Amino acid sequence: MSDKQLNSIGFLPRFFGAFGQLFKYMGNGDYAARCQAVASGEKLAFEAKPEVITKTVEVIKEVEVQAPKLDSVNEDGALQLLQLLQQDARLIDFVQENIDGYGDAEVGAAARQIHSGCAKVVSQYFTIAPVHSSPENSRVEVAADYDPKSIKLEGRVTGSGPYTGTLIHPGWKVTQTNLPKVTSTEGLAILAPAEVEV
Repeated sequence: MSDKQLNSIGFLPRFFGAFGQLFKYMGNGDYAARCQAVASGEKLAFEAKPEVITKTVEVIKEVEVQAPKLDSVNEDGALQLLQLLQQDARLIDFVQENIDGYGDAEVGAAARQIHSGCAKVVSQYFTIAPVHSSPENSRVEVAADYDPKSIKLEGRVTGSGPYTGTLIHPGWKVTQTNLPKVTSTEGLAILAPAEVEV
């Protein structure tokens, strides 16, 4: 990372980027280790500066539970999920397409269809629930013995808790996975067959 402060990324780039990061995380142990370091609070270069200590937590942000670092990767589930996202949402077609020449309205129309297909896959094969049950922007209290994998404290944190702050995002967690069992891995890397009209 450079010393230049990073700019915030909008929702749609985060939405589509998350899929690429998921498979990069699952397929690259070194990358996963770097993600774990950042998730555990290790500072980036531009963040390495003294913090002012106050008595309260100003902001609370809750995030998904981070997957443990993997010594080896089972690709079957990742390839199966990519197949489903291509089949129902044409996601691979979209991310492989160069969209620089398209207008915002065209990209937005395509994103609407992809969003519908992705939502179908997620709802059909995963049960997802918020990490925190309170509504966004509400005041919440975090116990001193909170799970840092489920809750990330933002702002200036001091003391051992409990902490009080504003819930910025409730987070997401998978409570059940309903992917079909992979009985044969032959051809699993083919996300979509080539189509030939004769």
